[in-house]
Amino acid sequence: MRDHIYSFDEVAVGGNLSSLIYSYTHNIPVVINDLNLPHRFETMKAHSKLELWKKLYFLLSLSGLNLLGDKTQHTRIKDENTLSVSTTNSRLVRINFDKLIVFDDEKISGLPLSVEELYQSSSKFLILDWMIARPCMEHDFVHFHTGDEFVKDIHFYPTERMTGIHPRKKDVVAISYLTEEQLQDFEYSDTYARFKTTKIMGEHGITGRKNGYANGKQIHYALKLEVTHREVRKQRMGLYNNVKNIEFNYSAPEDFLNKQACKSYQSKLNEFFKII
Repeated sequence: MRDHIYSFDEVAVGGNLSSLIYSYTHNIPVVINDLNLPHRFETMKAHSKLELWKKLYFLLSLSGLNLLGDKTQHTRIKDENTLSVSTTNSRLVRINFDKLIVFDDEKISGLPLSVEELYQSSSKFLILDWMIARPCMEHDFVHFHTGDEFVKDIHFYPTERMTGIHPRKKDVVAISYLTEEQLQDFEYSDTYARFKTTKIMGEHGITGRKNGYANGKQIHYALKLEVTHREVRKQRMGLYNNVKNIEFNYSAPEDFLNKQACKSYQSKLNEFFKII
């Protein structure tokens, strides 16, 4: 089967929110090398980043700028102006460009040497420790902020382990920001995250379910948290210097907030359908 060949002046590479906003506002195609969705609790001006990501993904697909959707398997920079992409359906796509803007370095080979390969990296990782609270009293708490990097935020969300809607029966996620060295330290493990989260919940009066009375006073079961899994995310791609025809963009989604989309097919689609 013959290769698919495209040619563009500019192409963006990345699966994060910044790359999708950039593609939309600058009217350039994007290759999603790795799906990098915001987590469900991230917000931007009180709006869900995850919902914005999904809407932009859909809008760019409608307008033909989301070149390969979620089909990318591996991406390779073959020379200074060619991107070779293998897809999950065993096809090979070649994309010629004058300028490549990289937002995410996952699943890409042929990149220049990262500065962090030459110097000690101090970059941090976003850690999400997902937990089940059982037994647990029903409560109305939504969020605790500690200010510490380890278990910096605790979010409560309606449990998805039960059928139906139960807004006051909640499970928990603890969010931390750790270095690579701390990730290897047991004192920053999911076990310690569970201990700290349990302690903070107890300080706010969250206990286990009611367990009758003793001496006329209500007693409760001990609160127990169970970690279901730990999710580790890179906060940003490796640190690179720009080279000929390749630019590395580290902008946060918030940096594009005041950028108006150029008049284009996707902006007209958005005006008609009110997607974002």
